Amino acid sequence: MSIIQAIAEIFDSIFKRSSPEVQKRTLLKKLDSEIRLFSPVLCIEGKLQPNFAEALYSLYKLTRPLDDLFSVTVSPVDVQRQHRFESQLIFTAYSPEDQVIFESLAYENRKKEILESHEPAEKIYYKQRRNFDKLIRDLNEEPFAKMDMEILELRHFVEFCHYSFVPFMQIFDNGFIAGDFSYKPTYNEVSVHKAINLLEDFYYLTEGLKITTVLADQVLALAQLRKGVVLENTEINSYVSNLKKINYIISKIIPANRIKALIRYVKADGTYEPKIALYSGSPKKEFAATLKTEFDSNEQRVKSEIQDEQITNDVTDLFKNVQLEQLLGYNDEYNRIFQKNTSFAFKWIKPMQVLKTFVKVYISSGIKSLLNDIVIEGFFSSPTFKSNFSGIVYSVINADSQISEFEDSFGQDKRNSIAVMQGYVNDSHKDKDFYRRLEKMVVSANDECHKIMQEICSSLEILYKNLIELIADAKKPSSEIISNLKMLMMSSRNREHSNLLEEQIQNWTIFFDIMKNYVIINNVNGDV
Repeated sequence: MSIIQAIAEIFDSIFKRSSPEVQKRTLLKKLDSEIRLFSPVLCIEGKLQPNFAEALYSLYKLTRPLDDLFSVTVSPVDVQRQHRFESQLIFTAYSPEDQVIFESLAYENRKKEILESHEPAEKIYYKQRRNFDKLIRDLNEEPFAKMDMEILELRHFVEFCHYSFVPFMQIFDNGFIAGDFSYKPTYNEVSVHKAINLLEDFYYLTEGLKITTVLADQVLALAQLRKGVVLENTEINSYVSNLKKINYIISKIIPANRIKALIRYVKADGTYEPKIALYSGSPKKEFAATLKTEFDSNEQRVKSEIQDEQITNDVTDLFKNVQLEQLLGYNDEYNRIFQKNTSFAFKWIKPMQVLKTFVKVYISSGIKSLLNDIVIEGFFSSPTFKSNFSGIVYSVINADSQISEFEDSFGQDKRNSIAVMQGYVNDSHKDKDFYRRLEKMVVSANDECHKIMQEICSSLEILYKNLIELIADAKKPSSEIISNLKMLMMSSRNREHSNLLEEQIQNWTIFFDIMKNYVIINNVNGDV
């Protein structure tokens, strides 16, 4: 600066101190003086120095192995996986005794306890729920008091390690090669104005970042969880060394307050506050909510599977050598996909298979033809009976269509679209809102399935009672309910179907015994 320019600035500072231009120059001079005191030197006369680039390059190399670890554990790219690994970190705060209780509440162990216990199942379910409630209450105890803050700090560090240093490096060295750690960068001075956006992005993640012993413990725990066995000392030392070096760089060489000073220098605003990353929420509450959803879902799954297994002999007696009909969409294949990725499941697969098979075997085309003839050609003594009987026959004859319509609803662009559900399964790894949408669809499909089963079984129950009456009436010398019933049933067209109905009707009670495990069935063996 020339002597004349210096004298001019002195006069301006005395006589024009209220001038915006003078204030701006004064501020810039103050900021420049502050920046010149940085050690090591980071910026001279508005130009970022190689020291700054070297610090960034060190962070670039040090964060890569950590980002690789986080990418398969707690990265927010996969929300479900992130919460799963965070849950395992929270789990480590439980006492050894509580961890044993946790293990006992795993799906397989819960089911095994029910099957092997001599106590009533409901008593076991109650004990399991009481143990679960204790684990949830324990989250309010001292070991978990700081857990939310610690995991939020981990999330901050995870985002920092995922920061892309490459654009920053390339403004210092045009030939910088990403991912090639054998490459030796050569750094040029860079105008701080040219780097302003990158500086603000970097400050956004470094302000408030804390690298503590708790964070180090979390990193080592995640590394061990990923590896599946105890870490070697060399692995532990490598992670700890990286963390110490990162901490030194962001606290001593390019701490957030120095980055802010550079940004304020570019903005010519001594009060400018760049944006910073804020992390809120309660991982502990998310953990508790996930646990509850899984616990409730697994209890329902255990109950359903035990019910399904208990009806195996009855199903064999009912259908002999006939295999259960497979369902389209609402089946075990897709259920396995859901259970692998979520806590949701189709609840009524087996009973719906039983119902579909029963309708096919016991309400065959021949039986339908017989029932139609009775409705159309029968001389009913009671118009009310005829009206009620006709309605029930129509409902039962259309049961297979009702089931088919339900299966069709899982097709493309339909209300229960499997394609949409699978899309939600995939997208739920990125956004938990899709998880809630999937839950809503699965619950809706379960409710619809149960409603259909209840409606068809109720119609079958009424039809069964009517048929018992009609079969008995047909054997009387003179039929009372339908005067020409004997002729209709014994005609050449219907004799075979009538014999089949009378032979099969005895097995309908087996069907009702099976289905009463899932829907409301009245006493079909009572008075009719």
